[in-house]
Amino acid sequence: MHFITDFADLAVLLPLAVCIGGGLAWQGWRRGAVAWAVAVPATLAAMLVLKLMFVGCAEALGGFSPSGHTAAATVIYGGLAALWLRRQGAQVLVSLALGSGAVAVLIGASRLLLNMHSLAEVAVGAAVGTAGVALLLRLAVLPPQGLRLGRVAIAALVVMLVLHGLRLPVEPNIKAVAGWLPTQVCKMVAQR
Repeated sequence: MHFITDFADLAVLLPLAVCIGGGLAWQGWRRGAVAWAVAVPATLAAMLVLKLMFVGCAEALGGFSPSGHTAAATVIYGGLAALWLRRQGAQVLVSLALGSGAVAVLIGASRLLLNMHSLAEVAVGAAVGTAGVALLLRLAVLPPQGLRLGRVAIAALVVMLVLHGLRLPVEPNIKAVAGWLPTQVCKMVAQR
């Protein structure tokens, strides 16, 4: 399971996201590149805010920690798959469901089997990642004729294989920053 979950570490996903966004721009699809540059960071930022809130307010919220691996992998791998499916003529909802769903299930299952997250934590990560893919599809609209996503996917595959197994220590840094949250914030969050 570590083999699978390592594909969802930010050490792999951050360079991969840059590679894909750059590939979309290089292929001449500026709208797709801009959509990618908005949807992926927005998803990662949303997860960071959730992580900071839940980790920083662990006592008030019961130690809940949404799965960042699931969210990030869903928006990046699922986003690329959804764009490819749209390019093949699939409807938006089909592209969204197949693209993000398969990734969310695979990475989410690996996080569950490694006892890193609960089902609820994986579900929140999957929902945030799927929302990111929905935003990507909304902003990108339909990929243009002649776009060769296969070339982008091959470059992405190379990045994935080269970086697989590397890990960024993100969680300890989130915990350190989350400790700065004022107690009033946690009380407000717990009351809602």
